[in-house]
Amino acid sequence: MATTTNYSWTTPDDTDLVKDGAAAIRTLGSSVDTTTKALNPSTTLGDIEYRSSTANTNTRLAIGTTGQVLTVSGGVPAWATASAGGLTLIQEQTASSNSSISFTGISGSYKQLLLMWSGIHHSTTGSTFSIRFNNDSSTQYRGNGFSGLGTTVIARSMNEVSVILGGAVNLAPFGKDANLGTDFNLAAVGTLLVDNYASTTKVKTFFSQFGYYDNGASHYSSGQINGTFNTTTAITSVDIVRLSGSATFTNTADSSIRLYGVS
Repeated sequence: MATTTNYSWTTPDDTDLVKDGAAAIRTLGSSVDTTTKALNPSTTLGDIEYRSSTANTNTRLAIGTTGQVLTVSGGVPAWATASAGGLTLIQEQTASSNSSISFTGISGSYKQLLLMWSGIHHSTTGSTFSIRFNNDSSTQYRGNGFSGLGTTVIARSMNEVSVILGGAVNLAPFGKDANLGTDFNLAAVGTLLVDNYASTTKVKTFFSQFGYYDNGASHYSSGQINGTFNTTTAITSVDIVRLSGSATFTNTADSSIRLYGVS
């Protein structure tokens, strides 16, 4: 008996008798039906098929669940839960009559950490607040950047015991500088991004930008700084501490300090 080229379906030879036609058609139809089903094994709305290791046979992949994405596992397609993307809020705290704030027990499952603050006031002038990693007050912080004070731009080189955020009534820029003055009374805003925070083999890098109003000098100020936390120890806490003075944070309707994990 003759066969087809691609699927080897049995067909009548040219010399077969006419009386064998019905049987030949049934044989061919059965072969077509079997092959078609092997190539289309879906049974449910949303199923998809992919080529299996068996020639001329596809494998049915049942539809996934809401939120899943199509990926590859073991060399074949598979549904999987989508990896979290963007920002995950780890914790939010309100600055309210306290002299320190700590975000502790930080998971190492993110790629970066992002600290954001807004609406932050100090209760009195003459105080400074600082960010520390792992509450480390050693001289492992290095950085450089600038602060714009009114019409003056100050080049900045940091070698402090911690990362400074403010000089009086606000969480303000990094770095200690007499030119910053001591009378800030409008709320500061800013961000701090920390890379490699969970690594135990690399130093940690950070970048910050900020803005605040200097009431004593009657102008707005802003700046940015980047640097490193020179240790291979994973960061598991971010701490805001008072370095000098007696000020506490003043609670306002818009005050917030938020720590995010960046996936």
